[in-house]
Amino acid sequence: MRVTYKPKFERSAELLRNLIEASGLCEWFRQQMIDVSWLAPAQREAFARLAHYSTGIEGNPLTLPEVRALAEGGTIHGDEKAELEVTNYFAALRWIWARGRGEIREKDILKLHKILTGGLLSATESGAYKIKQNAVFSRGKIIFQPPPPEAAHILMSSLLSWVNSASARKEHPVIAAGIAHHRLVSIHPFMDGNGRIARALESWILFKGGFDTKHIFSLDEFFYHDRDRYYGEIEKVRRRNDNLTSWLEYVIAGILETLRNTRNRIQILRLKKPSRKIVLSPKQERILNILSQAPFMSGGDLSRALNISRSYLSKLLQPLVRAKLIVKEGSTKAASYRAR
Repeated sequence: MRVTYKPKFERSAELLRNLIEASGLCEWFRQQMIDVSWLAPAQREAFARLAHYSTGIEGNPLTLPEVRALAEGGTIHGDEKAELEVTNYFAALRWIWARGRGEIREKDILKLHKILTGGLLSATESGAYKIKQNAVFSRGKIIFQPPPPEAAHILMSSLLSWVNSASARKEHPVIAAGIAHHRLVSIHPFMDGNGRIARALESWILFKGGFDTKHIFSLDEFFYHDRDRYYGEIEKVRRRNDNLTSWLEYVIAGILETLRNTRNRIQILRLKKPSRKIVLSPKQERILNILSQAPFMSGGDLSRALNISRSYLSKLLQPLVRAKLIVKEGSTKAASYRAR
């Protein structure tokens, strides 16, 4: 049985006005990237914030400084389950960004869920659709009864057919990402982790659509700071016969607030460091991306990650070291590198 998913929403004046401003802010970021002294710190901060706020929405108790410490390869003395939720989210983000911009398939969603819930759910529940009916509770009462287990595969296939369709590709990435976020939460195909994977899918579609190619902002921070409204906006769509207009207006308002805050952080970072102009090649951009997500890497590991020779890697690294965008530690053959 094949089900065709067709999202319902109106292109309200508010929605279109905010999309125009958000697109303008993204263009501002692109123009600033010729001066990349701020890029690696902004990426590291967004990486930590994405993991902290997405897991925090569902009750993870770790603080942002603790999550930053984990992102930098440190250790903390806290709840092991909470720590695993965060490190799993790090792994999920790295996996998404390594996947690139191809189609998002059903097996990718199952793999992403397995990464997010590894060690947290049983082997039969992690990376697999639910086999029992579940429900969404608030203050001890059921507020939403998702579709039954036997519908999970059918509805997810339908959603992903839309995500990969020409129709979805024609939409602004923020609209497509917001639609997919809400639809996955409403299908609720897994026993647990539905919110985390819905927000990860939203980040994936923003990246895939070219809206957050440098991974410098965290929309989940907006959702976290008013969780009651976040859940309320999700539920409002269901009360309105699945019309997504109000939800998309909410998501786009969140994007705008997030981009404005990110712009402020970048301007502060640029004030802290003297401007160093450097035109980066795609591989040098990739090096900065890799080092923003790892505490340090050896030259050998970097050359393997980029699939290039050590001599070519050295030529790419020298301008980055001179510009003080990365730090070289150790002798030439055994050198390691880290983002400044």
